[in-house]
Amino acid sequence: MSFLPRLHLFEIADQPWCPDKAIEYAQLCLTHCWNLRLPPVAKASSAEVACEVLADNFPDLSSFTFVDLGSGAGGPSATFERLLNARLRAQHLPPAQFLLTDLNPHPREWATLTKQQENISYISEPVDASRCGRLIPQNRKECRMFNVAFHHFDDPLAVPMLRSAVESADAFIIFELTARDLSSMLILPGLILIACQYTLLRFWRSPLHLLFTFVVPLAPLLMVFDGFVSIMRCRTSDELHDLVRRTDAPGLENWEFRSGKSPVMYPTTNVHWFMGVKKTAK
Repeated sequence: MSFLPRLHLFEIADQPWCPDKAIEYAQLCLTHCWNLRLPPVAKASSAEVACEVLADNFPDLSSFTFVDLGSGAGGPSATFERLLNARLRAQHLPPAQFLLTDLNPHPREWATLTKQQENISYISEPVDASRCGRLIPQNRKECRMFNVAFHHFDDPLAVPMLRSAVESADAFIIFELTARDLSSMLILPGLILIACQYTLLRFWRSPLHLLFTFVVPLAPLLMVFDGFVSIMRCRTSDELHDLVRRTDAPGLENWEFRSGKSPVMYPTTNVHWFMGVKKTAK
């Protein structure tokens, strides 16, 4: 239950007129947010907390390929692969696999990533999550992941995406770093500082990035505006359950659905998650 109604407002980085450099910056900064640790108030990053969710709910991680739908510039999948497979290596188990996809693929960035991490692969052609069939061989289990991506889709697109997952995959999971609540609103001022920090860390030699961060602060404003819109677009677990029911997908009774909120930094930051797992895949 949320005291705020869901509003599917527009995010600047989603618009066709938004410059490619601005979209790239927003995606890279979001990846930075996934991996950000602020000790002592946050002993783990959001990506590390999300990995714990995956490990707790998928005891047979080695048998899964995690398909990142809407990977953008890479998102948290690289961190997920590194942390989860380190855990599996310690248990002398085979690695989990990760597959990057997007309707607007980034093959250049993904190719660099796959050279560094052999358990990550990608599809260079556009993948429409609302009507794609199974993406991996039948001898492995397929889990579709929406990493801070599902809120981008209004109901007419979200329902067929879930239907496609139920019909073709063995599991799916939706991760969000915000919710329609007051604690998420408290994150917004911090996004200004995060954008400034990220520019200094990644683009300190780029006059253009420095200009649009510290002189004409369009980069921080982009993060705050789109961050607010993301909050208003997020769905509660009850709303996601309702979308699943609306799919009318055959075999829905053979699926189990779970949801939760895992704390990262009190009181503002949590990993909100909703998953469906086919009972035969457990």
